[in-house]
Amino acid sequence: MNKVMRPESFSIFDTYFEAMIRHHGTNGTERTDGKSGHTLSRLEIVRTDWTIRREREIRCASEAAMVELSFCFEGCGQVEVSGSAHDLQEGSCSLQLMRDFSASFRYEQGARVRTLAFGMPVWLFNAYHGPVAAASASAFDRLLGTDSFRQFRCPILPATRRLLQELEDCPYTGAMKDMYLEAKALELFAVYTNRFLYESDSQAPVSGTLSRTDRQKIREAREEIVKRMDAPPSLLELSRIVGINDYKLKLGFKELYGTSVFAYLREQRLHKAGELLRTGDMSVSEAAARVGYMNFSHFAEAFRRKFGVNPSVYRKEPR
Repeated sequence: MNKVMRPESFSIFDTYFEAMIRHHGTNGTERTDGKSGHTLSRLEIVRTDWTIRREREIRCASEAAMVELSFCFEGCGQVEVSGSAHDLQEGSCSLQLMRDFSASFRYEQGARVRTLAFGMPVWLFNAYHGPVAAASASAFDRLLGTDSFRQFRCPILPATRRLLQELEDCPYTGAMKDMYLEAKALELFAVYTNRFLYESDSQAPVSGTLSRTDRQKIREAREEIVKRMDAPPSLLELSRIVGINDYKLKLGFKELYGTSVFAYLREQRLHKAGELLRTGDMSVSEAAARVGYMNFSHFAEAFRRKFGVNPSVYRKEPR
């Protein structure tokens, strides 16, 4: 299911969906335009739920320019945009600036992909972020430089899960629905652009400096800590395993995934523990040990911070 509130024709979104339908047929997809056809801020809001019928690489290109804030709730795959490769990562949020680009998407057969994306026109992004830019350059141009694509990414922030649920449960219809969705979308843009562009000591945008080889090694490091979450390597050992120095690994991981190596590990441990508890086949202490927590009280405290309830309560909640 793919639902779209389209304020104007964003050829970036159009090109992607046309490519998906061309390769996979309609794929059970419904595309619905908002009644008004636009929001006051000219935002486009797109919710997708794809099931990939067969493994394939999808290619598309666009000359359009746009800022996109996207959330991946389910699914995995590989995306390469104008030579910049990254993984589609479940439970992540990304801010993407793009113009005149080519892209390829690789999904595994049978994969389900659920995302929510917000497209913002460049003129609106510049209007909100004018102070970021020097007098001779817009915020968009300064952040993108000479590149055609740039991405910032982090795990979905717990504080914004409520906003995402409120978008899903919109209580209004017609014009009030458009106003409500626009307000929530702008609030999400505010939270994440602040997170990506301003939360640093200098209050200046973070710059990307990783080579393609560096990115590949850091992706391997991420896979290694997820695979060994019950007994993870130290940062130094991890750097030796993937063949990159520990300083570059630490900084590069933060740039690529928006968080530190061990903050990411903690998030993955808790996510996995939640899955184990939901099955009902494990006790809380067994689930904690399975994901590498030897101290039960530390596990319970971390679990409460993430999910808002004790693990024993979470285990008993209806599935």
